[in-house]
Amino acid sequence: MTDQFDADAYYDNCSICGAFQLFERTKKAIRETYKCKSCGALLRDREQARAIVLEYGHGNSKTLDDLVKDPGFTVNRIYEPGTSGPFRNYFKNLPFYYQSVFYDQPEDLIKHTQLPHQSIESLTYNDSVFDLVITSDIFEHVRRPSVAFAEIARVLRVGGFHIFTVPLQDPLLPKSIARVKVDGDIDIHLLPERYHGNGKGGRSLVYTDFGQDIAEMLTVAGFSTKFLRPKTQSAIVNSVVTLVTRRTC
Repeated sequence: MTDQFDADAYYDNCSICGAFQLFERTKKAIRETYKCKSCGALLRDREQARAIVLEYGHGNSKTLDDLVKDPGFTVNRIYEPGTSGPFRNYFKNLPFYYQSVFYDQPEDLIKHTQLPHQSIESLTYNDSVFDLVITSDIFEHVRRPSVAFAEIARVLRVGGFHIFTVPLQDPLLPKSIARVKVDGDIDIHLLPERYHGNGKGGRSLVYTDFGQDIAEMLTVAGFSTKFLRPKTQSAIVNSVVTLVTRRTC
């Protein structure tokens, strides 16, 4: 059966809430399991949080819960598009935390006004206004990812970070695969359609299966890139990749 998977588990502290526990694999998709029994964070959430703590904690913070209490961190201007994930619970009371959502239906723009609408390919923010941008499994659904990477670089100050996830794990594809050819407003499907949940009860089309050459795309956009991998007792878990990029110019 296609939904079968190898059982796996490891002990560790949660990089978000700090709880020490046994993290267990309960589904096939590696990045979407190993759920924290305390805060509910999945593996990809915790690895992204670990990257944020490594870059901003300066050795003084061990978890995201620690970091948001550090006055040196709270002065950062943080932008996170999207509506799901655990970070909002920790960042929502910070003075310079900004969120947005992409409403793909005109009627949704009228009905939903809690969060501003932003297209990640054409952000309305001024240049160099953010210190940190966080995106979680968004870019595989972006029609023109290179355009969106350049937009993230534009709104980040030089030296600012874009810490993000897309479905990447070892062994990495050497080259990214475009599943859809974008021609103006028209999508031409090159491969069978693939969808992921969009966090709003619907589905989002996958446009790109990213590979190792994502670093080259990010270099063109003005970023230096690190591939961060876990360091756990589980070889399966250690195959997951988080992207830590810094605007260089």
